[in-house]
Amino acid sequence: MKKHPLLRLWAFMGVLLVEISPTLYAQEVVAGGNRDLVFLVDGTMEPASMVALRDFIKRFVEPWVVGPSAVQVGVVLFGSSPSLQMDLNTHGTKESLVAALGGIKATPGQTVNIGAALDFVRSDVLRPEKGSRLGQGVPQLVLLVTSKKSSDAVEQAAGALKQMGVLTLAAGSRTADEQELKQIALADQLVFMTGDLDAPFGNPREIVDALSTLTGVTATDAPSESVETIGPTRKPKVARDIVFLLDGSDHVGRSNFPSVRDFIIDVVNRLDVRPEGIQIGLVQFAEHPKVEFYLKSYDNKQDIVNRTSALSLTGGSVLNTGAALNYALIHMFQQSSGSRRRQGVHQVLVLITGGPANDQVDSVADELVLHGVLAVTVSSGQADENQLRSIALIPQLVFHKTNFSDLPALAELITPLLLTEAGA
Repeated sequence: MKKHPLLRLWAFMGVLLVEISPTLYAQEVVAGGNRDLVFLVDGTMEPASMVALRDFIKRFVEPWVVGPSAVQVGVVLFGSSPSLQMDLNTHGTKESLVAALGGIKATPGQTVNIGAALDFVRSDVLRPEKGSRLGQGVPQLVLLVTSKKSSDAVEQAAGALKQMGVLTLAAGSRTADEQELKQIALADQLVFMTGDLDAPFGNPREIVDALSTLTGVTATDAPSESVETIGPTRKPKVARDIVFLLDGSDHVGRSNFPSVRDFIIDVVNRLDVRPEGIQIGLVQFAEHPKVEFYLKSYDNKQDIVNRTSALSLTGGSVLNTGAALNYALIHMFQQSSGSRRRQGVHQVLVLITGGPANDQVDSVADELVLHGVLAVTVSSGQADENQLRSIALIPQLVFHKTNFSDLPALAELITPLLLTEAGA
């Protein structure tokens, strides 16, 4: 069982969100990419719940760069009518934003009109002059938090936000209406129900299942216009830093190693490899890791294919997968090695293994998430699937074949997952 499952939701949203729970303090979190996030909050909650929510927002923004070229946060309170607390562009620094949170206070009331509040976000908050970068393709997220059932209809307003391409989530206490929140959220699994809103927002392990089907959106210039969903057949040009972490132990063996190499080559041949697009790095490991090439080593597909074709098995009976994952995080997903994480480029690690790890993998798997690295596992032979599920973000990113010779056929299935905006 993972110690901090809340992290799994934000990372898989494709948008590399990292949520810091009240019991987790990351010493070094690098969050990449631009985001516009609106907290839509029931202002009639108990004062203690509002204090907890302010603290939640504060901890959420702590690892992020806040500003017009990074992450922007807006807050709207609602009861019988919505009340704007801050636009997306009200605060250009984290310090200013955190200082302003203290002024957000609960107001007495028994009526909440969530439908009107959702419409207000769509028409008055997600606009260019209010800081929204929807027209620039920046992901738009709305997190609704409520303690009550709405007194007005929500379905039409929620649908209008979804039509814009907004990622909507909903958190509610036991006095909220779960079915109503399911109408609002992008998917049923994106509804957090908790007994008390001053507690963390539930266990979102199940939420990531729905997000696994998302392929991202491109936004139009105006919020009122429709958006175009990017499906796999459109093959949009995207930037990714992808590191293959390859088991070179005797668990794979010399007879199976060509199938593993072919799998990597088949994936690479499906990617748009170039300095502004996809970059590929590769580490082979058994007892110790060995860099075969860095993300910055090759700027074209053919060089990577040639180098991969020439790989030879390291060999050895000891398989320290945890140490290899940690090595990749420290040495591969760094600017000096070619990583573009600080420019907002999604970071992906593809672990390919044929045996169980001889060391611990759970803690370093959490570190990968904290640093915005999406892990996908591909395995065969004697690999421990339960162990691999603790490494990958969700079960849908764990791929196992009985025979190594079947691995190359996975390339067509896995490649779209490496390119989609939800992780995605």
